[in-house]
Parts: sequence; C-alpha cells; structure tokens
Amino acid sequence: MHKAVVGVDVGGTKTHLAIEGFTADSAGPADSGVVRRDLIVPSSEWRHAPTFSDLSNFERLSRIISDFSGDAVEMVVVGLHALDTVEQREIAASALAAHLPWPVRVVNDAELLGPAVGLDHSLQLIVGTGAIAMGTGADGEVITADGYGILLADYGSAPALVREAVRRGLRLADDEGPAAAAADPVVALLYGAYRVDSPADLALAFSNDQPYDWGRHAPLIFDALHRGSPVANAVIDEAAGTLARNLAAVRRRGALGTVVVGAGGVLTAQPVLQDRLVEALTAHAPDLTLRLLTAPPVDGALALARAGTSVPN
Repeated sequence: MHKAVVGVDVGGTKTHLAIEGFTADSAGPADSGVVRRDLIVPSSEWRHAPTFSDLSNFERLSRIISDFSGDAVEMVVVGLHALDTVEQREIAASALAAHLPWPVRVVNDAELLGPAVGLDHSLQLIVGTGAIAMGTGADGEVITADGYGILLADYGSAPALVREAVRRGLRLADDEGPAAAAADPVVALLYGAYRVDSPADLALAFSNDQPYDWGRHAPLIFDALHRGSPVANAVIDEAAGTLARNLAAVRRRGALGTVVVGAGGVLTAQPVLQDRLVEALTAHAPDLTLRLLTAPPVDGALALARAGTSVPN
C-alpha cells in the first residue's frame, strides 16, 4: 500500500480513525486497488480532560494515530469536536504536528459532513450531544451559528431539549399549578426519570445533574410528544425553528451552498424533528434543502486528506 491518507473524526464520545491507501496499479479511490482500515476507540481513551485544558491530550491522540497508521502516510485530517476558534485550530494543529511526522490539517468535525457526501459547497448541521450550524464563505472563512454549549444554547441538542422541557414544565406549574404540570406527559416522564413528584424537586434534581447527562432523557421528549404533550410539542417546534433560523443566518452571512447536510444522533434518529426542520426551512430559508448524512463523518476527513495540498491549511 502506498499514498496513504488518514482521516480522524473526534466526537464527544468516540474517535473514528480510517486509513485509505492505493496499491501501485490503482489510480484513485474509485479503483479496486483501494485498501481501507478503520478503528473506533472511546474518546476517553486519550482525552483525560476537556480537550484544550490539557495539551497532553493531543500527544495521546497522536500516539493512537501513529500506531494505527504505520509509516507510509501523506496527509492526516482531523475533525475535532468542540473546536470553536481560530486559536484553538492553530493550537490543535501545532500540538498534533509536534508528535506526527506527516502534514496535519485540523477542522471542526462539522466541516467533515459536506466532503463526506461529495459536496464542495454545503451547509452543515450537527444536532446530537451539541448543536451547531456551519458553512464556508467564498474566501474560505468558516461561518457558524450556535455551538455555544448546553448551558447557554445548543438548541435542538439532546441536553437542550431536556433543559427546555424542564423550563417549560416549571413555567406551566407556575402559571396553572403543579397538578396541571404533572398532567403533561413530558413532565410526568421527567418526574419518573428523576424520581421526584413536584416542580421544586424536579428543579433541584435537574440542577444537580451533570449538564451533558441531561441528554440521556431526550428520548422522553419525543415519547411525550406522541402521548400528546403540549410542552414537548412546543419544545420540538422551538428547536426546529431555531435550527432553521441558524441555517438561514449562516447562509445570509455568506456561506456557500444550498444543501444542508444534517448529522448527529438526535437529528438522524428523530423523523419528527427532521420534518419540522424542513417545514421551518420553508419559512426561514426556502432555498435550502436538507440531506441527512448516511456515510460516517470520517469519510469527509478522508476526502479532505485526499485533496491534500490543494486544500488550504
């Protein structure tokens, strides 16, 4: 195998590595001479603290990449979850380059989505553990909306759906009384999940929970919707509308493309959210269409790596 490229998709919970090489008689990735290997490891295997709070994380990630890849590598592209600033991009690229002998490009993991489906220009939307809308301008500038974390935003993400359901449930209890709140299926399900039976106890239990752990209860929001919950209906409508407005804003600010490539566990697993997002796009950005990602995002990292030096660092 020669002319190998390596793609890495670093997610919140798992890290997916793939190496693709071409045998001597093959001309490119469409040929039968392509050889590919994949490896998935828990991100906790190398990330022992928030990614940028401990730069030794990158040394451990580099070791995994190096051990997996071997020697004959021409390019490595890493899509990194929670990469929010140009400074972070430079820090990550420098830290990885210090431990890897090959050219390394670092991008936000959302930037892998368009290349993963073969699009040069697209908007990207991730709705899972977090939520972010992203696109690229004509000058290569990355344009984003949201992605500010679940304490403040990340509307539509699993933790944010639960956060907003709790907030609306507590407001309902204040407006119409605790009994009215408990009669709403989403509040009743959250009472059961947190083993409480009053608004005050729900507020306390929820506040004491780890924020990223809120997301484990997100399926209850959709379960409650199917049981006729007005609170769940309002939460999902608000999420879809906010996601659509975020995409419209990214487009308005100069992002290229009219296809939104959607990914993330919440968006891909919940047809009702997909449908409402499409409806909201009709109102806020009618030129945009939604296309769900079916390939693994690491395919986008491989595509960018294959582009090699033709892709700006």
